[in-house]
Amino acid sequence: MEQNNHIHAFTQYLLVEKRSSQLTIEAYRKELTRWEAFIRHEFDQDLLTANRDATKRFVVWRGKSGASPRSINRTLSALRTFYRWCERTNRSANHPMKGIRSLKMEKKVVMSIPESDLRDMIKSDGFDSSFEGARDQLILLLLYGLGLRRAELIDLRLNNFDWDRNVVTVTGKRQKTRQVPVPNVIQEYFDRYINFRSKLAPLCDELLVTPKGKKLYPSLVYKIVVHYLKGTTSVVDKYPHALRHSYATHLLNSGVDINTVKELMGHESLSSTQVYTTSTFEELVQAYNQAHPKGS
Repeated sequence: MEQNNHIHAFTQYLLVEKRSSQLTIEAYRKELTRWEAFIRHEFDQDLLTANRDATKRFVVWRGKSGASPRSINRTLSALRTFYRWCERTNRSANHPMKGIRSLKMEKKVVMSIPESDLRDMIKSDGFDSSFEGARDQLILLLLYGLGLRRAELIDLRLNNFDWDRNVVTVTGKRQKTRQVPVPNVIQEYFDRYINFRSKLAPLCDELLVTPKGKKLYPSLVYKIVVHYLKGTTSVVDKYPHALRHSYATHLLNSGVDINTVKELMGHESLSSTQVYTTSTFEELVQAYNQAHPKGS
């Protein structure tokens, strides 16, 4: 069997059994292709005969090539998943990742965007009266007001919204769905956008579209968020996930139970949600240092 067939079979497993997103599948395919090219060139090995020494050399090579510890750890995680799958499917008992530890990383604390900055960003005078102005305003409100991932936002459909109950059904990672309450204020902006959208009569089923009626794409969402955040906040991190981060942080700051936030965010484990408890503590320290006479 050709090596790319192993990769193909693995990505089919991710798609069908794990129900992974296309972005996740492409990321795994990229990591495995890079790993395969390295071991063939450097050691004349293939995916099923690669050994632990090759893995060590690969980590060193990735580091010298400029990859960050976080990026290298993502690579190692992808390879571990692949070789565990190889073992389960009796393709190979060889596991070149065994005994290879992830690299240590400095803990990065992502600061949430202050609520006052978000209020300024959403003000109507910051958006023009066109279709794109109404759409961009709704995008920002949905990312922050619902705590959505970028892919979740892009995949929203009109029929996901139940305005009688003020909830939206969100399809998250691995095609898992969850229901998230929709703040009352959003409906006004939703209806305004729909008035524009109906005139386009797009064939696209997704809620948010381009002026040509096509589905939004990740880089466009990123560009929109960065554009508006640049003009309203001094927080360093200006990207779509910063709004999701702020959603979780502000909920926790207002006293919402962490398990409730976990469900709203669509996290599989509580440890993912606990990241935001760290950020709220860091922000508390920062506020203390700025406000207290003896703060450093």
